[in-house]
Amino acid sequence: MSVGRAQSLSEPIPPTPSKLLANRTAVIQKYPLRRPMAWRHSLISQPLLHRLFPLLSPPSSDTPSASFYRLYQFFVIDWTVQFRNELEYFWTRSQPDWALSALPDPYPNNKPKTGAATDTDEALQYAIMAGLSWRKRLPRDAPPIVDDFEELRARPKHPESVPAWAEAVVPLSEVMDIPDSEGKVPTDEDVDEDFLRFGVRAATPHWVFV
Repeated sequence: MSVGRAQSLSEPIPPTPSKLLANRTAVIQKYPLRRPMAWRHSLISQPLLHRLFPLLSPPSSDTPSASFYRLYQFFVIDWTVQFRNELEYFWTRSQPDWALSALPDPYPNNKPKTGAATDTDEALQYAIMAGLSWRKRLPRDAPPIVDDFEELRARPKHPESVPAWAEAVVPLSEVMDIPDSEGKVPTDEDVDEDFLRFGVRAATPHWVFV
């Protein structure tokens, strides 16, 4: 699939949090640690001709949304290693369409009513995605392993903007918890403020590589 076609279509929305937490193994099996380039690609359906003759068709290119949706899934199931791998991958893309502000709205039309009296699983999903997109503090060229934080702080700052849709997401009407891989809910000391602003109680992810 060409990059242009992938950008003109929408990536399929990943499973909601309850479905991911109910079957954590499915995510681990779908995205094994080995050979990541085998699954780092767009999930937009290929044209019929490409599906009939896959060996004669160009491989699907990856898209920012596809990577962001993988990051969301790894975060929900608390898969630290793969979350960090995907975060490094996303953050080292230098193409303009991979800018944080360019991330398309996961729900451009029928938006979940995050501030409604009755929260849905889709509303929680939307709130989590908004929290993930709020992470804009690391330089785009930050190394995967930070040995010298002073040198990193001294670099020219080019802060990225949060997507407009994420800034507009209304917090959930009731705070909802995202447990860790052992089923434990984060304590008040461990709660991440970027997620809590959207009504999601989750521990601070491993954003920084040390």
